[in-house]
Amino acid sequence: MNIDKFIQNNTPKKKISIFDVYVDDINKLLELNYSQKQVIEYLKTKCKNKTGLTESNLTRYLKKPKKQNIKEVKNIDIDKSKNLTKDKIEKKPIDIFANLKS
Repeated sequence: MNIDKFIQNNTPKKKISIFDVYVDDINKLLELNYSQKQVIEYLKTKCKNKTGLTESNLTRYLKKPKKQNIKEVKNIDIDKSKNLTKDKIEKKPIDIFANLKS
């Protein structure tokens, strides 16, 4: 079988979280100070017979950094590291005998 035929005949099976589908609803409920338990109850009414709708999974999902957030953090870290190297160059050398002088 040729790879091109395989790609045409099969769609990629990417694991998508149920929370990804309803992320806007989740964020809106949390902004309105609903508890995570109430959010789970809402999701259970929206999508019946779905597994994994638990408070612990929702907590883990909310703590998980998103791809966009990771890119922003990396850019900030790079900028900070550039500034740190400039600061090191501009500082005067430390006098190691300063403690001995009186």
